Amino acid sequence: MRKTLVLGVLFYLTTNLIAQTKSELTVSGDFRTVTEYRQGYKALIAESSDPAFVISQRSRLILDYKSDKFDLRFSAQDARAWGETFIINNSKAILLHEAWIKYKFNNVLGIKIGRQSIKYGDSRIFSDRNWSIVGSAHDAAVFKYNKNGLSIDFGMAMNNNSAGILTAASYSINQYKSMSWIWATKTFSPKIKIHFVNLLAGYQKTGTLITYGLNTIGVNPIAKLHGFTFDGAAYFQFGKNGTGNNHQAHIYTANLSYTYQFISAKAGYDHYSGKDFDDTSNTDRDFKQITETIPHCYFGFMDFYKGPQFRKKQGISDINFNIKYGKKTRLTAYFHALSYTKKPGTDLSKKIGNEFDFVLTHKFAANHSLDIGYSFMLPHDDLITTALGPNTDAAFAQWAWVRLTFKPKLL
Repeated sequence: MRKTLVLGVLFYLTTNLIAQTKSELTVSGDFRTVTEYRQGYKALIAESSDPAFVISQRSRLILDYKSDKFDLRFSAQDARAWGETFIINNSKAILLHEAWIKYKFNNVLGIKIGRQSIKYGDSRIFSDRNWSIVGSAHDAAVFKYNKNGLSIDFGMAMNNNSAGILTAASYSINQYKSMSWIWATKTFSPKIKIHFVNLLAGYQKTGTLITYGLNTIGVNPIAKLHGFTFDGAAYFQFGKNGTGNNHQAHIYTANLSYTYQFISAKAGYDHYSGKDFDDTSNTDRDFKQITETIPHCYFGFMDFYKGPQFRKKQGISDINFNIKYGKKTRLTAYFHALSYTKKPGTDLSKKIGNEFDFVLTHKFAANHSLDIGYSFMLPHDDLITTALGPNTDAAFAQWAWVRLTFKPKLL
């Protein structure tokens, strides 16, 4: 009884203080359950192999606080497959997905510090990876400027294995050791804007303190006119990667879409550099995913680009189309013609295969939706041979899934 009374008094005082200081406190949830049937998802499997059936779940509890001087967020997350932990769970911890505070020096300038999801522009360089149950977040400090249609973020990150080190130690996690970036967005009008990025990532050579710098620069212009939208990008990488090899890579992409009421269509082309399989130079030319952002959004939902059978050194190109129909209930169909940019092997075709993705989405309410998806891939014969061997038949590559999402506002 006494504890209940104390909690009640604290809640009253907190909400009263928030009301007096023109601040806002909200508590929300993000619950997502995904059921999947996998037969050739990420990698081709032999006809004799059995498909996988997986159910996974994301559960987030999010606290947001906003005031005149600062904002903050705490987001606790449990993301796992059903059955991943014993029914008496004493090992799997609930982790903090985000924990940051943003201090506002004035209406123009602020700083955001802590673990935070970062997403800019077309999401090819920075993305929150919201399609996965885990998502992504960076430990970083970001200075933010926003005035007269110009927003600039200057961010910095420095990673270590633990807080207990007393001398310099090699960083063993497979990601950047350090990172700094400038992201600028200029909005010229409601119909025209351009994004610019300059990012420097530091990678340590395994087991040493030697750090190499890899620079990425690029632009992402967007223009809209009479229902048409052009979205293009060009990004370039140069410097050295974590192996110490020289690195020179690029992306260029162009997309044109048209929207009329509740129907839209889009055509695009993506080109990611690579080098021929027999190129023995010490210069790598495959575009490095510094923040693990690229595949799912752009190269098909079956994620072959992320799988073990994909030869990433040879790069990838994609001719793609999609069409969407509907509003509250929406059907989207995607097509991808995937190829290697460079030769993957002696007498091997550059063609990877064609992928077809279908997604039916129904919104029960603003915070409650159901997605049903089905994808299949028609791989090139050379891909089957190199992935499974010359005398092995591949199972029909398909992936089906159902996702239920509920994002309630609790307070």
